[in-house]
Amino acid sequence: MSDIANVDKKTYDYLMEEPPERWARSCSPQRRYDMLTTNIVESMNSVLLEARELPILRMMDFIQVKLQHWFYERRNKAEGTFYDVSCWVEEELKNRIDLAFTLNESWLKTYERQIHHVGHTDSWIVPESVKSQIVKPPDFKVPPGRRQKKRHIPATEPSKITFKCGRCRRIGHNRTTCIYSLALHPFSRKHREE
Repeated sequence: MSDIANVDKKTYDYLMEEPPERWARSCSPQRRYDMLTTNIVESMNSVLLEARELPILRMMDFIQVKLQHWFYERRNKAEGTFYDVSCWVEEELKNRIDLAFTLNESWLKTYERQIHHVGHTDSWIVPESVKSQIVKPPDFKVPPGRRQKKRHIPATEPSKITFKCGRCRRIGHNRTTCIYSLALHPFSRKHREE
């Protein structure tokens, strides 16, 4: 805070008007989520992927046009909305209410059966044919090595691991094997062939 005060006293005074838990995530007593943790710089970075290679003035024009387009779209949506909340929140609330009604039926079905009291073992009626049987655990040899903690994924189940290129943002390869980017990586296959 002393560094901020040295750079700009007005900003320091503005921040000190509110308690730190209102504007600093590290001081917040609750876990902040959704809109409050969205990193606007990273969001804009992903939007500017196609304009990143442009000269600075062309990039500024691109940003201006993109913002104008967003504001125009959202202003038109807001003018046509008659709710107290945004269209996205209204749709989200509606979906959750619909889901809650379907879960109510499932909830009732979950607990509709009765669980009967087993009683003490003295009151159990066990046939003699069952009493006379000796049940042993199955033979099992413990394999050497450390036990596997993660579930083994069978070959029939699709893998959830997907590779995404850091250059062209396409799925299925990484940036060293990318053939769609204009700038070639020195270790890429295409670069080695030339």
